[in-house]
Order: sequence, then C-alpha cells, then structure tokens
Amino acid sequence: MASTATLAAAAVALPSTLAASSSSRVAVSRASPSAVHLSTFEGLRADGLVSSSNVLRQSSAQASSTPNFPRLAVRAAVAADAPAATKQKIRIKLRSYWVNLIEQACQQILEAARNSDSKTMGPVPLPTKKRIYCVLRSPHVNKDAREHFEIRTHRRLIDLENPNAQTIDALMQLDLPAGVDVEVKLS
Repeated sequence: MASTATLAAAAVALPSTLAASSSSRVAVSRASPSAVHLSTFEGLRADGLVSSSNVLRQSSAQASSTPNFPRLAVRAAVAADAPAATKQKIRIKLRSYWVNLIEQACQQILEAARNSDSKTMGPVPLPTKKRIYCVLRSPHVNKDAREHFEIRTHRRLIDLENPNAQTIDALMQLDLPAGVDVEVKLS
C-alpha cells in the first residue's frame, strides 16, 4: 500500500488540468494521453509509485473477459482551491393568535425583502398549536358540566437568503402589527 508521501508525490505529478477543479464534487472527464499514462499502473510504476506486484495483479485482472472501455480519469477538487462561499440566511419565525395579523406581517416582510433584491422563501405555514382549557361551569356542583376554551397559535416561517445591508435596514424599519411575535435568527 502506498504511503501518504507517495500519494502526495502522485498528486504533484498530475497535470494542472487534472489537479485543479472549481467544484467540490468528483468530476469524471476524458483524460489527455499524458493523463492516461499517469492514471494507469504502468505510468505510476514508471514514476516509482507502484510496486511490480500490484502491476501483475492489475494485468491479470485486465486479461479476464472484461471489455476494453476507454479510460476515464477521475479528479477531485482540492478544498484549498475552492472559494469559500459563505451563504448567509435570515430565518424569521412569526407567531400570532390572529391569522389576519400574521398574514399582514408576512406581506410587509416579503415586500421589504423583495424591494432590496433579496431571495425570499415563504411564508411557510407551520402547524397551528391548539391549547385547550377545560373549565368547570359551576365551581361547587355539577362536575359533568364543563366548558372548553382553546387558544390557537398560528405560525409562519420566512427565509431570506444572502441578505444585504439594504435588506437588514428595510427589516429594521418595518412597523409590524402589535399582535405578532417575531423571532429573527441569522445563520
């Protein structure tokens, strides 16, 4: 098995077209003749990176009844070459007991975000929480007579991707309705 030093030497020996890649995914492409030479065991043996016993195993495996397909070189992106793309996201969670107030607040937030050229996702209606309270109708007698009261909490979720300073300023200047609870997270 090759040590890490020999693997590093093999990576240095690769042509720059194979070593550099802008994506972080593994890409498969047709190799140039020099790259095919380096990707085969014979080319690596000529560079002193693979022992002769591994080449014998490879040549006996190729002698079997497998068809001869054109060779493909596989290249992986180097983490240092990829630009550090930091995606910022603002997640806004809204809660309210009244549906019309939460819808007004969502429309105001989306309008402010769209005016500042920010990508918006939502509003996503989250499940409504329903709290039910059971109360006795009379405090001393008639235990079977009860009243049920409920409070529904409506929730919405809005995501803003890659916000700029103009987006944040527009959100800070919004005058949202008083019955809406707003929770903002920046990630």
